[in-house]
Parts: sequence; structure tokens; C-alpha cells
Amino acid sequence: MFKRENRLVPGVRFKNSFFCATPQFVLKEKKSGLIVNRFGIIVSKEIDKRAVARNKIKRFFRSELINLDKKMKVGHDILIIVKKGILGRSEGENILTLKQTLIKAGLI
Repeated sequence: MFKRENRLVPGVRFKNSFFCATPQFVLKEKKSGLIVNRFGIIVSKEIDKRAVARNKIKRFFRSELINLDKKMKVGHDILIIVKKGILGRSEGENILTLKQTLIKAGLI
């Protein structure tokens, strides 16, 4: 679970933000001007009807983002929208894709 200050609040708009799409997820990033990074993860019912499976995907992304947050630049809002391509990939492949996407976004 993210700390309260690291949670992305509802109503944040991502117009004119950095956008990067991979087969597993879409990453949207914009500067917030705060001293911490805020994260949001969206997993729709299209991915899996079972809440257990959706929550497992969210837990995976949360744990990786918490580990990578120490290496990231501060002051950004980051939204991850998960796609169906996440299901056929291994955790190692998903971690590598997440790191590469964050590097491409200029956050690491």
C-alpha cells in the first residue's frame, strides 16, 4: 500500500503529459511540483473479471514502484493503466518493461 502522500488523488488531469504505451501497460506522467511522487494504478474488469487477479496485478506494480521510488526524480504524478498484455508475461519481463518505460520518461 502506498503511503497517503504517495497516492494519486481523484480528479488529477493528465492533459499535455508524457504518454508511453507498451503491450503491458500505458504510463502517463506529469510534473506536480510537490516534494514526493504520487502514483495511481488502474486495472479494469476487461483484464480479469476476478477481483483477486486484479488486486494481484496492483500489488505487483505497487511493490515495484515503491522499490523504484528511491531512484526516481521527485515531483511527478504517475498513472499506470494496465492492458491485457500483462497476463501472458512473466514478472521479470514486466519489471524490465516498467524500468525501461520510467527511464524513457526521464524519471530514473
